[in-house]
Amino acid sequence: MSRMKKHLALLAAGCMAVGTIGSSVTVFAEEGAEVGGKLVIWEHTAQFEQPLKAVIEGFKEKYPDVDVEYQIKTSDQYYNLLQTAMQAGEAPDLFWTNGTATTNMQVYAEQGLLMDLTGKVDFSLYDDTSAMGICTIDDKVYATPTAEVGGRACFYNKAIFEELGLSVPKSFSEFEASLQTIKDAGYIPIAFSGSDPWAALFHFEPLLAAMHLDWLDEYLEKGEVDVNDARVVEVYNKMLDWADKGYYGTGYTGVDESGALLAFSKGEAAMCIEGTWNVQTIQENNPDLQLGAFQVPGEDGTKPFVGTSSCGFSVSADTENEAAALAFANYFASLDGQKLWIGTLDSIPCTKEIVSENTVINEIADFDVQTESYYSILGYLEGEGESPRNVWEEDQCKIFTGGISVQDFVDELEALTR
Repeated sequence: MSRMKKHLALLAAGCMAVGTIGSSVTVFAEEGAEVGGKLVIWEHTAQFEQPLKAVIEGFKEKYPDVDVEYQIKTSDQYYNLLQTAMQAGEAPDLFWTNGTATTNMQVYAEQGLLMDLTGKVDFSLYDDTSAMGICTIDDKVYATPTAEVGGRACFYNKAIFEELGLSVPKSFSEFEASLQTIKDAGYIPIAFSGSDPWAALFHFEPLLAAMHLDWLDEYLEKGEVDVNDARVVEVYNKMLDWADKGYYGTGYTGVDESGALLAFSKGEAAMCIEGTWNVQTIQENNPDLQLGAFQVPGEDGTKPFVGTSSCGFSVSADTENEAAALAFANYFASLDGQKLWIGTLDSIPCTKEIVSENTVINEIADFDVQTESYYSILGYLEGEGESPRNVWEEDQCKIFTGGISVQDFVDELEALTR
């Protein structure tokens, strides 16, 4: 697998322009064409309300005759509500799904509920990225991607690092050596939640990438890998070793994700390895925090980034306003639309066409190679019975309380893969 830096230069695609797909030329609706009527858009969580509002405002400047109504649902009820609306023939014109990250979009596509956007939406902004994969099934595009990459990073307190004479580590051994230095100075080296399986995952995955990028490369190259491999076990055992040495502080098994983020934000901990979407939360917790971020390096200095593309919106096959729905899908997928989306969300762009104004975001984006998520691999290798992801969520945190050994845990997962 190439170690080419994933700061990719893309073709800047204007909204509603002439685009080329393969050898055929596709002509998209011209900006300002006679498009009007009403659109209803559903989003699955309030986290994305502000970026959606920003995109809608930008869209309305170009299509003032379209009345856009958006509805924010709760994530735990979203798919149930969407399924009910579909069965009643009242599906929104555009709606979010997880894309290929879950089975929902595929089921909707098989049921003929989604419009095939191939050739109808200009996706040239994403030509040199992997963003289209999450929106594509059997070479047909059923949703707009975003130019956003969600991932993991090591956040650090620059003031504490400066006080202790530490700098951003250039190797894994240098990173590990800093933990004792920080502990000796009276700080918690890493704020960590041992009670939240997701927070534990966002901590585990960057360590796996740093310690054993070869395991992740093996999956990317072959499409097969043992999820109970000795290299995976070694990473979990490294976390337990750090816990025993006090690098996570006392009582970490009872700390939830919010508590870990707050401890880091307040300066009690020097670092926190977490999801990149927590930048705003950390900065809101403490606007005065001298926040920095880096990718945990491998021993050879490689800076891997565990990142996943995100999905935008599908268009209902039964929309009564196809022209406006496609106009919005085109605008959302365009450079203008994604500048608004990513800028408001304060997330990591997958293209150099979009530069964040947040220095922490740009520090996160300083990586050498983007690699896969362990959790995603569990899903890709899922067998026909119980999902290994469900068992992972139920049992992972038991590792830290002694409820299950690392080897028994990963063997449990392996037994459920194909």
